[in-house]
Amino acid sequence: MSISKFYSVATGGFYSSDINGSDIPNDAVEISETMYLDLREGRAQGKQILMNASGLFELKEVELSSDEVIRLLRDGIQQHMDAAAVTAGYDDIRSAITYADEPAVPRFQAEGQAFRAWRSLVWDYCYKQIDAVKAGARDTPTLDELVYELPTLALPQ
Repeated sequence: MSISKFYSVATGGFYSSDINGSDIPNDAVEISETMYLDLREGRAQGKQILMNASGLFELKEVELSSDEVIRLLRDGIQQHMDAAAVTAGYDDIRSAITYADEPAVPRFQAEGQAFRAWRSLVWDYCYKQIDAVKAGARDTPTLDELVYELPTLALPQ
């Protein structure tokens, strides 16, 4: 089964057939995996996604405030953590973490604890990087750069 990606101009959101099923806005347009990655990265860099006269998506440079860039990076990191949880069979990271205090199934509890610890480590790292950007100690990273730098998720075997 192939997974389709979509982008909706009306919502400004990305959708995936495996996550959203049939709950995809009517205006959403199917895009390739490459286009999805390019648009996501462009948006994380503060670019605006527009549809041109030919019906194709393009990225436009937009001057964003540092707060807007930080919000975009936060949103991207949240999507990254949710995607990791979905890959492990959960709805999102929040649902994975709900198992951390549930002893009925030890495997789920251990995974929930691992996701909870990872989430804390990720946000701790991200907030330190935000402070470094605001202090001028580092350039604003792209979303891909920041994701690459994040602590790794260590799920129990």
